[in-house]
Amino acid sequence: MQQRPRRAVLGGIGATMITALSGSTVATTESERTPVASTTTESSFDDVLAYLPAAVADDSMVVTAVDYDRLLEADQPHDPRPSVGSLDIDAESVSKSAFVTSYTDEFSQPLRVFVTDSELEAETETRESDAGIEYEFTAHDSRDETVVGTDGDVLVVATDAETVDAAFDAKAGEGDRLLKSASTVEDGLTVFDGSDARTVQVGDEQMAPRDVEDAAVEYVVRAQTVLDRDTMEVSIGVQFEDESAVTDELIETLEAEFAYTATADEPAVEVDGAFVSTTVERDLAAERAVREHDSPGSLHVDREIDLDDEYLEIELLRGDPTPIEDVTFEVDGEEYDRDIWTNGHGKLEAGDTIVMDMDDVEPNLSISLSHDHALGGSTSGTSILSHFRFESEFDVDTGELGVTYDDDFPLDGDRVHLAVYEDRPYYRPDEEAPEPRTSAQPWTGETLSEGDTATLDGVEPGDTVLVGWDGTAYDDSISRVQARPPGHVSFEYDYDSERLEAVLEFGSRRPASEMDEAEASDIERSASEYELLIDGEPADTQWTDEFETVSSGATIELTDVPIGVDVEAVWAATETRIGSTQPQPSVELEYDAGTIEHVGGDELSAAELTAEVWTDEDRFEIELGDEIDGDFEEGETFTVDAGTEADSDDELGEVYHVSIRYAGEYQVGYAYPNR
Repeated sequence: MQQRPRRAVLGGIGATMITALSGSTVATTESERTPVASTTTESSFDDVLAYLPAAVADDSMVVTAVDYDRLLEADQPHDPRPSVGSLDIDAESVSKSAFVTSYTDEFSQPLRVFVTDSELEAETETRESDAGIEYEFTAHDSRDETVVGTDGDVLVVATDAETVDAAFDAKAGEGDRLLKSASTVEDGLTVFDGSDARTVQVGDEQMAPRDVEDAAVEYVVRAQTVLDRDTMEVSIGVQFEDESAVTDELIETLEAEFAYTATADEPAVEVDGAFVSTTVERDLAAERAVREHDSPGSLHVDREIDLDDEYLEIELLRGDPTPIEDVTFEVDGEEYDRDIWTNGHGKLEAGDTIVMDMDDVEPNLSISLSHDHALGGSTSGTSILSHFRFESEFDVDTGELGVTYDDDFPLDGDRVHLAVYEDRPYYRPDEEAPEPRTSAQPWTGETLSEGDTATLDGVEPGDTVLVGWDGTAYDDSISRVQARPPGHVSFEYDYDSERLEAVLEFGSRRPASEMDEAEASDIERSASEYELLIDGEPADTQWTDEFETVSSGATIELTDVPIGVDVEAVWAATETRIGSTQPQPSVELEYDAGTIEHVGGDELSAAELTAEVWTDEDRFEIELGDEIDGDFEEGETFTVDAGTEADSDDELGEVYHVSIRYAGEYQVGYAYPNR
């Protein structure tokens, strides 16, 4: 195995060597190295690494060893615990672990070793490896299809029994070990001797620090070492194939890996030939202070803006006192004039008001407040005047859409666009943004005021029209209207008989029975313009089976409709949805001092029902079949006892929501205290 000091300090350049040089290759000699004394108790991983067999070696892999007992001696924001998956063991009982992860074809974890005093709850059988090593074995019944072996000291978790055999053979010295067959991994694991957590990555898929992917790398190692309760040493090391890769740009890149780490000193960079590392001491007390500090944010701007005011006031709804010099205010991504926005504050906290010049206020303006701190930063943002009211009226026969401005904020018509899309222009960030079918600027040269109108031609049922500010893309939108075909459909489902009624209505979205006779009879359409779909296919019964023309209240009835199917009513020409439902039973519930009563709705088998109970502390379930014999029908009750259901003597807090789930899938009823 190649030998090297634990670290060797890059010398001969002085205290500013990192920033003073660029573009040259950095080298050092033995006489220039400054030894660094060990600062922590040695953490030995021999007991877990011995179980790693050569059989799990891969061209591209990660080997990790963690001493949880040591890491827990530091007061970190989150206690380090291993991921035990579906194993029936307590993660807190694991004192050490070693993982092997493969990246050659796809992500997989062929082997995990846990040092734990937890015992498997599953039944085991004695198994003998090829070398005659006996251990207890079980084929773990879980979604991850793992098998588990134990010799009383560790649990070995693998994807197949042969790997478990090889692990126990390696431990007994009867089989090849990973670290002997993969010397590069062994080199990496011994670089930071005494560290409490180590990860070595080898192969093409290794997650190297930024900007070093182009250089030929043998391995990347990361390590953590607990120095005391409030201090943890963190190191990153890269072994290159050629020391010419170790340039000052590379060193700056490694140093930047800790840019968002709370540290008392600058990172220490050390070079030994083709090996370069950087180390910092995490200030855990400073990290805790940052995490406990509530950064100023949650920006609030009144919707009613008086353009005659000199400044726009922006209220902060949350935040602990924070020095103003640590905070940045941006408008549309540009840093705003600090002399203006700070509004005379030396610190910012909840309730304070910052400002911007009213002359800089315009529609669809994004604003953000950022707090820079030792762990990076936090940002709170919102938008100003991002939505305005526009009304629309669509004539499906002519394809004309009338758009009316219905707000009182004056808009510059030169900057207002109307863009017609076939559907809502949503798209993923990795996709090319869709283009509108057509667009227009009907108010050029005008200032929009309430009541101004425009007409678009060639609009089809279901189209979405965006009102854009300075553009036609989704991000430019300040309003949206839709070309809705005439009519909407409501549904009524009878669970017992499996009958579904579909009622076509025109005019307002009130039932026809609640509309004026004149309003209800104004519209009449051909029945062939409407279609009912079940799971995407035409239903057996259509409006054309009952009517030639339809008006408000036109009803059709379907029989033998099972629960859970997707039912849609559509405008037939474009399949634009005008109504939808998923038939299922329903019950009405009332909550009174821990008692839930069925007060109306369907009669359901209690064995098919589960109650989900939410409190301000927890959530748990009650199987109603254990509480009620037969059916859950009107007048039946069950009680909610949080302490009993949680199997605890402690109260879980006040119940604030109970729901009933049918057949494990459908939410059919809800109850709320004090309602």
